[in-house]
Amino acid sequence: MTTAMPKRQDINPQLKWDTNLLYNSPAEYRKTLQEYKDMVAQFEEDFKGKLIDSPTITAALKRYEECLVIDSRLMHYGFLNLDVDKMNVELAALANEYQLIFAATAPRLSFLETELGLQDEKLLKQVISEQPQWTSYLENIIRQKPHQLTADQEELLANFAPTFRQAYDNYETTKFEDMTFSNFEANGQTYQNSYVLFENDYEISHDTELRRASADSFYKTLRAYKNTTATTYLAHVKNEQIQAKLRGFDSTIDYLLFPQNISRELFDRQIDVIMKELAPHMRRFVKLMAKSHGLDKITHADLKISLPSDFNKRITPEESKQFLMDCLGVLGEDYVKMIQQAFDERWIDFAQNEGKATGGYCATLYDGPSYILLSWTGLMNEVLVLAHELGHAGHFQLAKKQSILNYEPSLYFIEAPSTANEVLTCNTLLKESDDPQFKAYLISELISRTYFHNMVTHLLEAAFQREVYTRMDKDEYLNGDILCDIKLQLLKDFWGDDFEIGEDAGLIWMRQPHYYMGLYPYTYSAGLTIGTAMAKQLEEKPEEVVATWLETLSLGASLSAQDLAQHAGVDVSTDKPLKDTISYVGSLVDQLEKLI
Repeated sequence: MTTAMPKRQDINPQLKWDTNLLYNSPAEYRKTLQEYKDMVAQFEEDFKGKLIDSPTITAALKRYEECLVIDSRLMHYGFLNLDVDKMNVELAALANEYQLIFAATAPRLSFLETELGLQDEKLLKQVISEQPQWTSYLENIIRQKPHQLTADQEELLANFAPTFRQAYDNYETTKFEDMTFSNFEANGQTYQNSYVLFENDYEISHDTELRRASADSFYKTLRAYKNTTATTYLAHVKNEQIQAKLRGFDSTIDYLLFPQNISRELFDRQIDVIMKELAPHMRRFVKLMAKSHGLDKITHADLKISLPSDFNKRITPEESKQFLMDCLGVLGEDYVKMIQQAFDERWIDFAQNEGKATGGYCATLYDGPSYILLSWTGLMNEVLVLAHELGHAGHFQLAKKQSILNYEPSLYFIEAPSTANEVLTCNTLLKESDDPQFKAYLISELISRTYFHNMVTHLLEAAFQREVYTRMDKDEYLNGDILCDIKLQLLKDFWGDDFEIGEDAGLIWMRQPHYYMGLYPYTYSAGLTIGTAMAKQLEEKPEEVVATWLETLSLGASLSAQDLAQHAGVDVSTDKPLKDTISYVGSLVDQLEKLI
């Protein structure tokens, strides 16, 4: 018997997201693409070289907002459809049509921020006083002044901008179109392997033979593409390094932190404190899980297992709706209505099918739905992923109170609402149960999904990034083997000598698309630090905290990440929230030791 992934066309429509909420047909999408191209050309004609007074700047920014809203809708329609069916030539053509329009229009829009950056600071502050909805956006332009290039240089870079994502596109092509995973044998049965099957099911399976055999099969294929993937990734890093030098930053890391408006101290703190202080708790946890499974050794293929339990039953998407509405009900009636809407209007793609992107994400349109990508397994692990992505949805639906120019907060804060939902969901269930076995199961899932994923998996990726950027800035030679050595050593440093971290573990760096999105991985642990503190507050004094938390989410990018956290009652200028979070994980492991 061989398990196989179904084709997209064979999936029940109720398990697919509905992108017709954006455009009724490809014809309507194509028509809007052309209209948008004309709109941008008119924008350039009306405002280029004319941003010399407050009324003109105000008129330009209002039109610019309109352009951004339409561009977002077009981009999402082009790529959301392709993300769930990457081998579909017609969908690839639709996405390519957007890319061509983007390549033609992005340079024609780029003059706006360049010319604003060249204006006298007094003029920009005058616009801020008259149009406070753009305060954060314009203050950020003022902040960028020391790193701005000449108008001609900025325009040249803008024309090259479409090529800057080529490394990511190449990575995705290698991952989803070129990689072919061989079938493998486990327990006398033949299984098909793929990114989706491995990452969403096999890797966390409680069947040791299946889990380890799937890992052998998976990493065998990754190894065959190691050098191609390394060349792709290092080209991306070199691109960032060149831009950092052009703009006068001391390091590539400083350049990448600048848009987040976060200090190097906060970045390093997340990595160094977690590597040192969380590692002992996670080692205890994994050893407990290994003992519960009767393992005589712990390999890198065993790190993500949770507690074996009779409670680990499959949950349908429909069952998960009421489950999450109940657990997140403390956030209020409007928040629950948003969850209901996400299910009823089919914002969520639950399907597991051939050619679908891996992992999970939430992509919100400023004037539309929050689309959530999953590959639904029905396990508690996946329910927590959905709670996480609904956290992003709730955040950005609330942030629409801001201008689209002040909409997306710093990456440092971006994962706080999502991780808070995960912790809140599990802690709500823990409070409601008196069954020690169920409590042990939930704690196991909370640690293995929420804390492991955000403060181990992604944190180790952040440590890997820091090492790569540091070496590149020192002009050290890097290749696929060296990248594997860096990753392997970081894993061994974190897990210590009691774990058998084999050579294949060095290939784990190849799995993460976030490496092509700046310094994203460390922000998961930063967000979870804030999220853990907020979940605790929401549980202990909801009547005082809920309104403040929802207001914080509605502020979008109108405050810095530190100020947003402070507004919600979490002071990340100190290491206390991070150390409190690590202590909380330690207390969860303590509880597990008593329960099992």
